[in-house]
Amino acid sequence: MERKNYIIAIDLGSSNVTVAVGEQNAEGLLDVVCAVRKPAEGVNAGKIENIELVGNAIREAVSEVEKRLGISISEAYAGISGDFVRCARHTDHVFVSDPQNGVSQKDVAGLFDRMRNVQAPDDETIMERVPQNYVVDDAQEVRNPVGSFGRKLSSTFNFILCHKTPIQRLDMALKRLGIRILGVLPDALAVPEAVLSPDEKEEGAAVVDIGGGVTDVTVYYRNVVRYVASIPMGASAFNRDIRTMSIPEKHVEQLKLQCGSAVADLEPDDKCVRVPGRIAREEKVVLHRNLATVIEARATDIAEFVVQEIKDSGYFGKLAFGIVLTGGSANLRNLDELFRRVTGMEVRVAVPETGLSEAAKGRVKDPAYATVTGILLRGAELGASSVLVDLPAPAPTTAPAPAAAGRPADVSGAETAVRRPEPRSEVPPRPQPRPWTQPQPQPRPWNQPQAQPQPPVPEEPKQEAEQPMPEPDFEPEAAPENGGKRRRGFGSIVMNAINKLNNSFTTMEDDPDQEI
Repeated sequence: MERKNYIIAIDLGSSNVTVAVGEQNAEGLLDVVCAVRKPAEGVNAGKIENIELVGNAIREAVSEVEKRLGISISEAYAGISGDFVRCARHTDHVFVSDPQNGVSQKDVAGLFDRMRNVQAPDDETIMERVPQNYVVDDAQEVRNPVGSFGRKLSSTFNFILCHKTPIQRLDMALKRLGIRILGVLPDALAVPEAVLSPDEKEEGAAVVDIGGGVTDVTVYYRNVVRYVASIPMGASAFNRDIRTMSIPEKHVEQLKLQCGSAVADLEPDDKCVRVPGRIAREEKVVLHRNLATVIEARATDIAEFVVQEIKDSGYFGKLAFGIVLTGGSANLRNLDELFRRVTGMEVRVAVPETGLSEAAKGRVKDPAYATVTGILLRGAELGASSVLVDLPAPAPTTAPAPAAAGRPADVSGAETAVRRPEPRSEVPPRPQPRPWTQPQPQPRPWNQPQAQPQPPVPEEPKQEAEQPMPEPDFEPEAAPENGGKRRRGFGSIVMNAINKLNNSFTTMEDDPDQEI
């Protein structure tokens, strides 16, 4: 076994858990080697409610990844999301050490040190500190303050906070599986890394990640994360509403993906689908438009919450690239059209593309993989995970030589365990049921007792010469001991021929005129 540097990401959602493995290629792009997605239970709106159910789901996904790649995972980055994640702003300042020469990098570092000393409330922890802007002498806002003249340097930082309990439960669930968390990353900061282009980050865009139980909103502007929020509502709300139409739960998800739509007036009036009931005779006919009406009502609620969060960020109307939809629920038909109607902004559905190799883009070409891909990209910046790789045993270059007489063949231990029972001492002296399986023309030493009576040895002819001449007719074969059945193997034929020749030679010695 050897160690290899992979980046391992675990995305635990409200309805699914995704485990992905990636590595950076020579060009600095991320190559997603493997991604496995499994259903998960025990998570409600991003918070772990049942650690046993969560552990089973993660174990199943991790085991499949390990089996595919032949690795052993012991470290990983994990994402977290829920209404317990929020942002808060804090402003502080330092005085420039040398106003005559302008702001130096040392002054900026001193401002960061002051921000690192800011403490979170007792029940929360600071996950990220994101500088929003720099202001010199309370008047001039600059992106890079180094070199600017002034006496006072101030900045506003955006603190990403999270309650401690959800992080502790996630850490506990992974420790039970022998996995150490290298870092817990907010999903709201990871997703934009995988779906936003540099232009979208610069000109402004709001990333809306609609998951199973949570919808994350991240506002980017001037290449800086300006605002993050989590709405405790997602695709599971669609499913609950569809069930009110007397649809069995096991058919809800499939019905939503195949026939669902977020805009009712785009569906025909006469198109319907038959849904199986509890028994075959209880089929239910559902109109596509009625199904879309139920979905549209809940999707409108989510879109309105998103608009409110963008307004609270202070950047509504400033985002040139509008809204970028992603997440598993972004695959719902006409969902982007609904958001256009509700928000009045440009909307597109995004799949992971930024920072990925061409092969990786094909493997994760689905909005559902946006979060885990973003965690991989953030993990690549922080440092790869060390995993154990199981190396296959080298195949032999040449076939083993056949065993000489009386010497065992040189084979591996596993093969020896299979072949060793052949010469066991417990073999009875009776003939084998399949005598034709013996490859040697002469019987093996341990099989000699199985043959018919031994022919006369060379020393005995002198004694036999004094005896009366034997009868000229020979017995064709001695009857075997096993039930009187005649042996028809190659070994028995050779032994019969040898017996006849030996007896003939003995007879000729006694009577040279005897014809054979």
